[in-house]
Amino acid sequence: MFYLISSITSIFASIIGLTAIIVFHEFGHFIFCKLFNVYTPTFSIGMGKVIFSKKFGHTNFCLSSTPIGGYVEIATEEGIKGTKGFNQIPYYQKFLIMLGGIFCNFLLTYLIFAGLLFTGMPESGLPYEVNTTTVAQIPKNSLNKNTLQAKDRIVAVNNVNINNDASIIKKEALQALKINKKDLAVTINRQNSNHKILLNLNPNQNTLSKLIDISFEKKDPLTITASLVKAYELTTFCLNSIIQALKQLFSSSPNKGFVGPIMAVAVSSKSAQKGLSHLLLLLAIISVNLGLMNLLPLPIFDGGQFVIFTIEAITRKRLSERIQNLIGTSSWILAIGLLVIFSLQDLYTLIFG
Repeated sequence: MFYLISSITSIFASIIGLTAIIVFHEFGHFIFCKLFNVYTPTFSIGMGKVIFSKKFGHTNFCLSSTPIGGYVEIATEEGIKGTKGFNQIPYYQKFLIMLGGIFCNFLLTYLIFAGLLFTGMPESGLPYEVNTTTVAQIPKNSLNKNTLQAKDRIVAVNNVNINNDASIIKKEALQALKINKKDLAVTINRQNSNHKILLNLNPNQNTLSKLIDISFEKKDPLTITASLVKAYELTTFCLNSIIQALKQLFSSSPNKGFVGPIMAVAVSSKSAQKGLSHLLLLLAIISVNLGLMNLLPLPIFDGGQFVIFTIEAITRKRLSERIQNLIGTSSWILAIGLLVIFSLQDLYTLIFG
C-alpha cells in the first residue's frame, strides 16, 4: 500500500512539474503581450474543458480538465478597450512575443540550477561534481566492498594528486572505460596512512558513485554568487548538448534520443521518488529542451510562427485565409502524429525495455 501511494504521489508530482514548465513557457508569451498591449482573452492551466475560471483585467484565467499543458490565447485582430491584435503590431514586437516563451524556459532552467547549487545539487551526469573524495558508505553488493572502507579518502589517481576534486576521479574513470580498462589505480588515505589500490569500475554509468559503486560524502552547497555563475555554465552546457542531439533529426534514425509524454511522466515520477531535488533537476533539463525545441521552424513550434510572420513582413502582405487554415490543420495533424508516434515508442520502451 505504501509503495502504491508513493507511486501515485510521484506521478502526480511529475505531472504538476511538467505542466508548470509549459505554463511558464506560455507565461513568457503572455508577459510580452501585456507589455505591447496585445489582447489575450484566455490563459489556461491545463487543456480541454474549463472547470474553473476567473477574469483579471482583460484576461480570463482558467483551470482546465486535462492536467498536462496549458496555453495563452492571443488575439489576431483588435481587442477590447483599445488593445491590439497580433497582426497589428510591428515585426520586432511579434518576434519578442514568440521569443518570450523560449526565454522563460531558459530562465526557469537557470533559476532551478542556481537554487539546487545553493541548497545542494543531487548527483547527476552534468559537469558539476557534488561529491568530495571521502567515502561515505559501501553497499553490500559493491564491486569495491573488499577494497574500500568508510572514511577512506582518495588523494591521487594514477599517481597524480587530485586535491579533493572528485571530478578528476570521474574523468579518469570514464577515460579508463573508453580504452576498455576495468579498473583504476588510486591512492587512498586511511587513518593518516596512504595506500595504493585498484578500484573496479562499473561500465555504462555517468555518475561518480555509480562508476565506482560506492557513495561519497557531499560537498557543501555553493554561495549565492558561485551558484549564479555555475548555473549559467550548466545551462550553457545543456543548450550545447541539445544542439548536438538535434542533429539526429537529419540522421538515419531521427527519433533516437527523443521521448513522448508517457516516458516524460514515467522518468519524472522516478525522479520524484528520489526526492524533490532530483525531480527539479530533471524538470530543469526538460525546460531547456522545450525552449530550444520551440526554435525549430515547424508550424507547431514558436519557430514556425516566426517563419510565417517573417514571410508576411518580407512580402508585405498577409497570408491568405486558405493558406493559414492549411498551415493550422497540418500543424495539428503533425502534432497529433508525433504524439502518437512518440507515445507508441514510449510504450514499447517501457514494456520491452
